[in-house]
Amino acid sequence: MSGTSRTRRSFLATLGASALLVTAGCSDGATPAGPVLFHEEFPDDAAEGEFRHVYGDRFDVYPTGWRDTSKRGVYRPDQVLSVQDGRLRFRLQQVDGEPASAAVVPRLPHYGQRYGRYTVRLRADPVPGWKLAFLLWPDSERWPDDGEIDFPDADLQHTVGAFLHHADPAGTVEEFPTGARLDDWHTAVVEWSPGLVRFLLDGTLVGSSTTGVPDTSMHFVLQTETGSTATRPGGLPTAEALVEVSDVRIESHPWT
Repeated sequence: MSGTSRTRRSFLATLGASALLVTAGCSDGATPAGPVLFHEEFPDDAAEGEFRHVYGDRFDVYPTGWRDTSKRGVYRPDQVLSVQDGRLRFRLQQVDGEPASAAVVPRLPHYGQRYGRYTVRLRADPVPGWKLAFLLWPDSERWPDDGEIDFPDADLQHTVGAFLHHADPAGTVEEFPTGARLDDWHTAVVEWSPGLVRFLLDGTLVGSSTTGVPDTSMHFVLQTETGSTATRPGGLPTAEALVEVSDVRIESHPWT
């Protein structure tokens, strides 16, 4: 379960303001949304160490040397991120004796936004010790007061879940299991609107909530890291794992 705070992510000043504004589309099983603010299908290859050079106008990354949520791993985008054959690749591995992962943040015109639809197509190797959490994190950095929305979220060897961290100082959270595993390709959608969050996987609604829905601006993060076992003896990963993303789409909602 993803019930704990993410590592603090204050780097608003490092981000630019470039984004693609095109005509809106709809996800299978989803409701109509507003303009597409960001859409990336990774057409240009980028070797490890070259991701920011090729895609730096569309994504930012967590800086090299930041500790991940467990504090047992480190972010190393220079060693982890690449693009090949239309897929963003996170090669999770040991670097300098530590588990190394990466996280990327799509650049929107105003960094985060209030409400919207977030769509990602992804797969991952089911290797123990690693996890991913693609999430909406409050621009305010006030957690748990301003909430958090996670989908997909899973240790790579487990099934995928969705999590709504309520905008509540008590840190309450709802979990919505899917039964799906990450070694197959899936399309995950978060629809966030006033008073309502919906989670869809491959066009099927897997959960929704009207409880404690965040209502302040949030930014979208594709985050990989050490898994939920990282602080246990023998719980760190010993093998490499590949997480792949082939499509990222962010839409606004008409009322925003």
